[in-house]
Amino acid sequence: MHKKLIIGSLLLGMGYTAGLAAASLEELNQRAAQGDAKAQTDLGSRYAEGYGVARDYTQAEKWYKAAAAQGNPVAEYNIGLLYAHGEGVPANLHEAAHWFLKAAERGDVPAQFTLGLMYAEGAGLPRHYQHAAKWFKLAAEQGHPLAQLNLGLMLLRGAGQERQPEQAAHWFRSAAEQGSAPAQYHLALCFYQGEGVGKDLETAYLWFALAAAQGEADAHSYLNQLETELDTKQVAKAQARAAEWQPAIQQ
Repeated sequence: MHKKLIIGSLLLGMGYTAGLAAASLEELNQRAAQGDAKAQTDLGSRYAEGYGVARDYTQAEKWYKAAAAQGNPVAEYNIGLLYAHGEGVPANLHEAAHWFLKAAERGDVPAQFTLGLMYAEGAGLPRHYQHAAKWFKLAAEQGHPLAQLNLGLMLLRGAGQERQPEQAAHWFRSAAEQGSAPAQYHLALCFYQGEGVGKDLETAYLWFALAAAQGEADAHSYLNQLETELDTKQVAKAQARAAEWQPAIQQ
């Protein structure tokens, strides 16, 4: 059976830390003081992560807000995370959503995904499945596997829209090919049940095997069942395909 509607968490970590080691603290301070928004964001992340400096969320907020004032979406997203976690500021999901929206409207993928979660769960925002699907789709189109998975679940169930099993299977495949175990499980179910794709038990076995290898416990029972429905050669072929499988690399 397909699982719960939304998979994800608002406790997403402190956002972007890429580039933290690319410059010395002295250089970052100098560039940040001169108004370089990327340096301000990186400096904020150093303070938020305690990377090379004592962790200081007040300083993190200061530098994120300096960069956000220049329209830096990574800084806007990270401010949202500060409010979502209540780190250095009072926890306030409504305020977090304000900052996530700013970043999402500038195309920031994690912010788009997070807004989708907030609308889907009614966390900090009124529950609104159409808005959730909108933001999941924007992130999904940029290759975010959890957004692809959740969009697929919404399309499969008709949450806030008509059911679209074919599109659901498309998004499950996109996430599954990146290595998402839950997406592999849901794609396998589509092939097992013939929902959104042609029924194909051998291909279902492939995706259940991949999901099971990553700890999807429910996949094991389907594998056991399929071994009673497929002949020995079909099982061996599916197992060989699973052994050779490599996740897709997103460009």
